[in-house]
Amino acid sequence: DVRTVAAAVIGGEVRVEFEVDESISSTIEATHDASLPIERDESAPRPKSHAKSAAQPTQLSSVNTNGAVSRNSQKPPVRPEPSLSELVVGASNEYAFRAAEVTAHGLQQASPVLFCGGTGVGKTHILRSIRSEYRRSHPRARAVYLTAEQFITSFVEALRGTGLPSFRQKCRGADLLLLDDIQFFVGKRASLEELLHTLDVLLAEGRQVVLASDRSLAELQPLGKELVSRLASGLVCNIQLPDFAMRLDVVRRLARDMSLALEDDVAEFVATQISTGARELRGALHRLQATSIAFEQPISRQLAARALADLAQQCTRHVRLADVEQAICSVFGVEAADLRSERKTRSIHEPRMLAMWLARKYTRAPWSEIGEFFGRRSHSTVISAHRRVDTLIRSRAEIGVSHETCAVEEAIRRVEAVLRTA
Repeated sequence: DVRTVAAAVIGGEVRVEFEVDESISSTIEATHDASLPIERDESAPRPKSHAKSAAQPTQLSSVNTNGAVSRNSQKPPVRPEPSLSELVVGASNEYAFRAAEVTAHGLQQASPVLFCGGTGVGKTHILRSIRSEYRRSHPRARAVYLTAEQFITSFVEALRGTGLPSFRQKCRGADLLLLDDIQFFVGKRASLEELLHTLDVLLAEGRQVVLASDRSLAELQPLGKELVSRLASGLVCNIQLPDFAMRLDVVRRLARDMSLALEDDVAEFVATQISTGARELRGALHRLQATSIAFEQPISRQLAARALADLAQQCTRHVRLADVEQAICSVFGVEAADLRSERKTRSIHEPRMLAMWLARKYTRAPWSEIGEFFGRRSHSTVISAHRRVDTLIRSRAEIGVSHETCAVEEAIRRVEAVLRTA
């Protein structure tokens, strides 16, 4: 960065050499990581200096003439910047991914771009990936990434001191401004006004603005009509929770990164049980790994079922018995009245068993309540149906779904997919 700026000012190539004054080496910040690019766009305060004793070796960085940085081997490895290539892409986020790709290469015509989605769907990953890839393709451009908290904190501190011009130059002078978690601006009147003026300056000059929120555009009305209208004038990309195929891909990638050996049936079980985002899937794998170590047992489906039992309940949205019934009817093409009837044909009996099994899994309603809902059946009938479905799953049996036949587990996944979108 220093060499680039010096060359731009002088008008030609320059050689930059760094020398360390040994008399002040004891005050070098031990926590400063010189192996990362200089972060001119982070508003977080820098760590305080920690003095070292003469007996401790000072970890210094040396920069050679080609810009390479050599580090002491005692330094922990640096986590690389995220990239869009690491993102698992599927039906729930493909549109957002394509928009991010175009924006990262500076080709996006719409500004601002707003990514909306719940927790754990990859919004922060997308924003940070856009920044890193934009910097690679535009090395002389300024890309600034801030969370809403960083923006608000820096703005308040600038108001209390004399740093307001510097703060505004940082944000309004950016070629690419990325703001995460903008829902936290709600109720911050002064910060909202500053954000509005910042957007106006950047949009008027044709700069790119990218934002992320865990709320939809309609739910961001408390930000004010003026700001919401500006967001609506750009590109809004909604990101949904990942489907089973995406979750399975995430589980496999995370397991590979953690050097965790998972059999296919275990990976599929984790992806089935945890129906939310990547953070919860990572937490499930950490718990599975810890359980395996604690009990000195290899990771198996039985161990996974025991380790993730309560976590699966916490990571599943509230489902009613009527939701299960509606999802079963949608997937199997049957009528609700048939599920509650006395008919025992296979085309009705098997969906009814799955309905009772899923009702027990997702609603935790008592056996008697489930039986009463599905045709005034006894609790023993529901228990029998539950055990029968467990047996079908273990034996990898097939079941008729509409006009085709598929594995029982696949049928369950289809019903669960409908439940997630209900």
